[in-house]
Amino acid sequence: MKRWPFAGRRHELDDLVRLARDPTAQGVIIAGPAGVGKSRLAGEVLTRFHAAKVTTLRIRATKAASSIPNGALADLIPPQHPPHLVNTVRWAADELLAQARGRVAVLSVDDAHLLDSHSAEVIACLVRGGQARLVATLRTGEPAPDPVTLLWRDGHVRRYDTGPLSDDDVTAVLTAALGGQPDDATVRRLAEVTEGNALFLSEVVGAAIAAGSLSEIHGMWKLTGAPPLAPRLVDLIHERIGALSPELKDVLEYTALAEPIGARTLGALTGERAVLEAEERGLVRVRVEGRREIARLGHPLYGEVAREHLPELRRRRRHADLAAALEATGLRRREDPLRVTVWRLAGGLGAAPRPLLDASRLAWSAHDYPLAIRLGEAALDAGGGTAAAIQLATLLDYAQQPDRARSVLDATLEPGDEPSKARLVLARASNLAWGMDRLGDALDLLAVTEKELAEPSGRRRLAVQRLGLTASAARTGDALRLGTELLAHDLEPAQRAQVLNSRALALCYAGRTTEATALVREALGAAATWRDELPALVSPLHSTWSMCGYFSGDLAVMDEAIASMRSALAGQRGWSRGEGSLALARGNAATLRGQLGTALLVLHAPANHETALTVGGCMAAYAAAQALRGEADAARDTLRAAVERNRATWTAFMRWVALTRVWIAAAAGESSRAVELALAAAADCRESGLAAFEAVALHDAVRLGAPVTVAARLAELAAAHDGPRVRLAARHAAALAESDADGLLAVAEGFDALGLRLHAAEAAAQAAGLLRRSRGERAARAAATEAWSLAGACQGPDTPALRELAAPDLTERELQVAQLTAAGRSHRQIAMELGIAMRTAMNHRNQAYWKLGVNSPAELAKALNRFRRPAGGTDGPRPISPPPNARPGQAAPGSRRPGPAAEPGGDGR
Repeated sequence: MKRWPFAGRRHELDDLVRLARDPTAQGVIIAGPAGVGKSRLAGEVLTRFHAAKVTTLRIRATKAASSIPNGALADLIPPQHPPHLVNTVRWAADELLAQARGRVAVLSVDDAHLLDSHSAEVIACLVRGGQARLVATLRTGEPAPDPVTLLWRDGHVRRYDTGPLSDDDVTAVLTAALGGQPDDATVRRLAEVTEGNALFLSEVVGAAIAAGSLSEIHGMWKLTGAPPLAPRLVDLIHERIGALSPELKDVLEYTALAEPIGARTLGALTGERAVLEAEERGLVRVRVEGRREIARLGHPLYGEVAREHLPELRRRRRHADLAAALEATGLRRREDPLRVTVWRLAGGLGAAPRPLLDASRLAWSAHDYPLAIRLGEAALDAGGGTAAAIQLATLLDYAQQPDRARSVLDATLEPGDEPSKARLVLARASNLAWGMDRLGDALDLLAVTEKELAEPSGRRRLAVQRLGLTASAARTGDALRLGTELLAHDLEPAQRAQVLNSRALALCYAGRTTEATALVREALGAAATWRDELPALVSPLHSTWSMCGYFSGDLAVMDEAIASMRSALAGQRGWSRGEGSLALARGNAATLRGQLGTALLVLHAPANHETALTVGGCMAAYAAAQALRGEADAARDTLRAAVERNRATWTAFMRWVALTRVWIAAAAGESSRAVELALAAAADCRESGLAAFEAVALHDAVRLGAPVTVAARLAELAAAHDGPRVRLAARHAAALAESDADGLLAVAEGFDALGLRLHAAEAAAQAAGLLRRSRGERAARAAATEAWSLAGACQGPDTPALRELAAPDLTERELQVAQLTAAGRSHRQIAMELGIAMRTAMNHRNQAYWKLGVNSPAELAKALNRFRRPAGGTDGPRPISPPPNARPGQAAPGSRRPGPAAEPGGDGR
C-alpha cells in the first residue's frame, strides 16, 4: 500500500512534542519494538518545529554502515577529514553545524541503535554542548552505542518508550488509510492478529484488500475472512525471526500448532535449551500461570507463517508427537482430553466416539463452535449414533446453522429408550422454533411427547423447554406461572438455571427488572454446576441481564452485564447466538447513550453477516441507529431485511420491530403516523403484559410531541415499573403536556445524569421551543444551548425534537474567547494570549454569553466541555457549527431536511 496518513497516538504525539521542545533538555529519543511506528512519530514531531528557525539534518543509521566510522554521516560531511587532524569528532560536529546555516540544528536520527561509534559520539557531542537538538528513534532489545545511551541516562535528552497501537489507534489509522470507517469486528480482528504493530498492520491490510477479503460493505470496511499472508509480510516475519536452527524451528512449529503449551511439555519435545533460546530471541513468550509455565508465540503472525509453510506430513507427525507427549502426563487438566483428541485426529491417529463426544462438549463449553462441530461430526462418522446426532444438531442450531441441524435430525433413527427420546425431541423442538419459525409445532411436539413419557425427569426436561419457548415468545403470564410450578420441584442444576433464566426474561419484559436481575445473578453464580452441560445458557442469561439495565435506564447494570458476557465468551470462535447477543447488548447500550456511530460500528458485522440465518435482532438495532441519525430509507431497508432473515419472528423481536417502525415513520416526515404507530405498539404491549415495552412506546409518543394521551398511563407504569427511566418518562410527559419548560429542563438534567444524553437533548429542545413562545429569545437561548450541547455529545443525532434546534453561531474569535473564559482565564490574560485589546476580549465574551444564553464561566464550561474529544483525540472543545459529531454533509440539528429517530433495537432471540 502507499504510505499511510498519520493517525491516532494524539496524546503520545503531544507528549513527544513537549519533550522535544523542553528547555531543560536537548530533545527526545523515541524507543520501542520494531514496527510500532517510531519513525512516523518522529517525523510528526519534526513537523512541529518552526521551519523558518530550524534546519533538520536527517541521519539514517543502517546495519551495513554500522562498522564504518562516520558511516551514518556520510551524506552530510566531507568524505575525508583534513590531514594530520587530531580531533575528528570536533571536525565532524563543526561540519554538521555548518549545514544548519546559523539556524537551530535538529538532528533527526532513525535507528540510533545502529549508529557507528564515531557518528554516535559526534551526535552526542553536539547535543551535550547544547549546539543541536535531537529527535531520534531506538529499537528496544537491541544494544545501542554508549554515547547514545548516556544521553538519556545523564539527562541531556528525554527517553520516551512507545508501544503497539491501541484498539482506538488502530481504528483511527484504518479510517485514515482506507478513507472510511472499519466496523468493530474488523478492528478487533486486525488488532489481534497484528498486536498493534503498525508495520504488520499496513502489510496485512494491503494483502487483504488485494485478496478481496477486506472491502467496503454497506458503508463500512469489513474483513470477511482470515487475513492473507502476502509474500512481503512473510518476508518481514522471516526477517524478524531470523535464521533458525533445526531445534528452534521445532520450538516454533510445536508452539504454533499447540499454543498455549506447557513449557515443560515443549521442552520434552524439543529440548530445554532450545526453549530457553527461543524465549531469549522472542520467538516464544513464557508466562507463569498458576503453578505452570505456559509458552505462547512471540507474535500471532509467527504462528500464521509457521503453519502456512508446514508440510502436511510434518504437520501430522507434529500433532502425533503432541498427543503422545500430553497422554504421557496422564491428562490431569480439564482441557487435556479435548487437546489430545484434536491432536490425535490431526495426526491421523483417530479416536473412538465417546472421547470425540466428550471433546466436542468441552469445545462447546469453551464457546469454540467450529471445533465443537468438527468433533461432533467426527463422533457421528465414527459410529456415535443417536447421542452424536443429537449433540451435533444442537451445536449446529446454537451456531445459527438450523438447516444443517435439520438434516442431521431427519437422518436420525428414533431411539428406544426414554432419555434418548426426550433429548431427541428437545433438539427437534428447538430446531422447529428457532430454525424454522414454527413455534406452534414445537410446543405441540413437546406437549404430546411430555404425555407419552413415563419418567418424571424426562417430562420435566420437556416442560423446561416449553417454559423457555414461552418466555422467549413474550408470553409473560404463562411463563411466570409455569416457572413457579417448575421451581417447586427438585431440579437438576442445568434445569434450574434454565428456569431461572426464563423467569427472569418474563419478569424483565413485565418491568420487574430488579427481581429479574437477582435471578440472573443467582443462575450465573451457580454456573460451575451447569456450564459443561449447557454452555450456551451463558448468553441468554447475560442478554436478559443487559435488557434489565436497558429498560430500567441503569447503564451501570448494562455495562456490568456486557463486561461479564465479554469475559464469559472470551474464547468465542465462529458465529453463534452468543456473539450476536454480545453485539446486540453493546449496540443497545451505545444507542441508549446517544453514541450512534459507535452503535453502528459494533452492530455492522453481525447485521451484515454472510451466513448466519438469525441475525434479525442485530439488524433491527442497526436500523434503529440509522433512523436516529436521519437515514430513513436505509433504516427502512435494513429493517425489512431483518424481518426477512430472522427465523424466529414469534419472539419479542417483533416488538422491537414495531418500536423501530415508529421512528422510521418519523424519519420519513410522517409525524402523525409515527405517533399512531407508537400508541398501537403500546396498546399491544399492554394487552400482552409487556410493561417494559409499553413504557418505551409511550415515551416515544412523548418524544414525538404527543404527551397528552399517554401521560396518565406513564404515571401508572412509573408506580409499578422498576428503575428511573420510566419515572423520568412520566415526568417528561407531564411537563410537556402542561407546557412546563422548567419541568422539561429538570427532566433533561435527570436523563443526562443517567447517561441518556439523546433523551436529555430532546427534552431540553422541547423546553427551548416553549420558552421561545412564552419568555422570549434570551430564556430560549439558554435551553437551546443546553439541548445543542447535549445533542453534540451524541454522535450525529437527527430526531424530530432536535430539528427545530439551531447551533449557536459563534464566530471563531468568540469561540476562542469562550474556551479561555471557561478555562478560568481573566480578561487581561485572554487579551494577552490572543493579542487583542482587553475591551475586545470583554465584548467577545459578552457576545458568547448572549448567543449561548449563559451568565457565568461555569455555565459556559458546562456547555462547551461536553464537546471534548474522547481519549485519543485532540484536546479542547469541538467547533461550534456545524455540530461536533456531524457526519460529512450532515445538517445541523435545526435543519429542515427530512430525517428522524429510532428507539434502540433489542432482544432478537
